[in-house]
Amino acid sequence: MSRIVLIAGFEAFNTNLYEQAAAAARRSDLEICIFCDRDLTTQPDAIAAALVDADVFFASLIFDYDQVIWLCDRVRHIPVRLIFESALELMALTQLGKFVIGEKPKGMPKPVQFILSKFGSGKEEDRLAGYLSFLKVGPKLLKFVPARKVQDLRNWLIIYGYWNAGGPENVTALFNYLAEKYLGLIVGEIPPMIETPNMGLLHPAYEGYFESPAAYVGWYEEVLAECGDRGDRGDKAGILTSPPSPPSSPRVAILLYRKHVITHQSYIPQLIRYFEQAGLTPVPI
Repeated sequence: MSRIVLIAGFEAFNTNLYEQAAAAARRSDLEICIFCDRDLTTQPDAIAAALVDADVFFASLIFDYDQVIWLCDRVRHIPVRLIFESALELMALTQLGKFVIGEKPKGMPKPVQFILSKFGSGKEEDRLAGYLSFLKVGPKLLKFVPARKVQDLRNWLIIYGYWNAGGPENVTALFNYLAEKYLGLIVGEIPPMIETPNMGLLHPAYEGYFESPAAYVGWYEEVLAECGDRGDRGDKAGILTSPPSPPSSPRVAILLYRKHVITHQSYIPQLIRYFEQAGLTPVPI
């Protein structure tokens, strides 16, 4: 049986989401173990046992020095290692087929080394940090390099795309992608990434996202006008349960953490409701 071990730092709030994704991807020949950085302190023995026979190690946002050193000693033997946005000592252990991040990336084609060299100052302390910048624009550059030479790099970026987009569907696809490409398992059709914008505005009564505050406010005032014309309490809006406020009511921006938005944290619609019940116009960004 193959085994994937995922440890998500700073994300104890998302443990249930990742468990849902793991449950959807688990099968008789694939075991998926989910942990958060807090578990490194509370149940290190369980994590150590899971890592011993792991085939894939996946980690994100791990920065605590003691945790980093503890993990480095226990994951070096794992064939596939994917570490995103973490301490550089841990990111340096990344290896996906011929694509590696470290002191001697022997398997990395020269065209790829050239591209990656453009995302740092050349100083040792900046070299690995440059990979974070490369994640953002790498897919656009890959079309200029023969695919057969950079397949593992391409897969690395696809996997990161699923992870960065977030949500249970994308993380399930991530697990299935790893299972098919690097564990030799047959998983069936893998859906494309469900994308969400890096920045935008949202409302529980609206499906999707607004690209600008003007678009959001325009929609919001249309809903208020419709509710006001009918004299109701805003049930059409789904969340506007208080009497609609006039267009001149104070607007209050609510700045939301993107990771919380794409993982559908329940406090977000509750927070928006509280603002509306107070006679304010929330602008959740």
